Amino acid sequence: MEQNHITLAGIDIGSNAVRLIVKDIKAGESYSDASVKKTAYLRLPVRLGTDAFLTGRIGEEKTGMLVKAMGIYKQIMDFYEVTNYMAVATSAMRSAENSSEIIDNVRSNSGIEIQLIDGHQEAVLLYETNRCNLSDNKVYLSADLGGGSLQLTLFKADNLLWTHSYKIGTVRLLENIADISEFDALNLQLESLRKQYGDDLKLIGVGGNINKVSSLLGENTVELKDIEQLHAELEPLSVKERMLKYTLREDRADVFVPAMSVYIKLMQKLKLKKILVPKIGLADAAVRKLYEKYF
Repeated sequence: MEQNHITLAGIDIGSNAVRLIVKDIKAGESYSDASVKKTAYLRLPVRLGTDAFLTGRIGEEKTGMLVKAMGIYKQIMDFYEVTNYMAVATSAMRSAENSSEIIDNVRSNSGIEIQLIDGHQEAVLLYETNRCNLSDNKVYLSADLGGGSLQLTLFKADNLLWTHSYKIGTVRLLENIADISEFDALNLQLESLRKQYGDDLKLIGVGGNINKVSSLLGENTVELKDIEQLHAELEPLSVKERMLKYTLREDRADVFVPAMSVYIKLMQKLKLKKILVPKIGLADAAVRKLYEKYF
């Protein structure tokens, strides 16, 4: 392989699903200038959070599913002759008391090394990836809604100002185990942000659910009224009806309405009519972080 040409992979082990992305990259002056081609993407609905958030442990069945998924990802990375990869685990694995055992199990069976990252590390990875595509003179609030948590990150293009993880993920909401105190703390923070920044604040949506909203509506900048309308159409439907009408996977169809409710609440509290959806996730951020090690 040419010295300025590399194939990298990112793996995001989330509470609802695990994702692999493989990118073929020809180096530029920076990652933003590089020629990046996505050669493979796979999402598997392991849903570790249903164990981790209910019992504090990840059981044998979910562990087996994760080990199998990582074995599949290893084969895909071998097929594409991936130079290096970065596999990160977030909220569900952070919440599971047996996470270190599971990481060892995955390593033994697939050879894949998993990094367990905290909310701040997760926010920094996404901030470093998103900031390059945004205006220098604006203040942005990134809302990364996963199965286990809502990660809010406030930043300017060159400065991370604040970040916090709230235990208000879609799997928690679906299982009705989100603590009311988390909502109270979130409301207070949103009121503070609105008071401090007003209309100067721009909201960014990160995660599979807001990406799906963007895709269904055909817009990268999504308006609140359109999300509210889509939510109103989906809420009365059963999971199967949502799957059929909107071509949703089952593990997306059940969390989709709670997810939209969170984004609607964020926009209403901040009095914002639009949300930017760059469709860049943690697996993408992992690839970018790896790239910086080589070029």
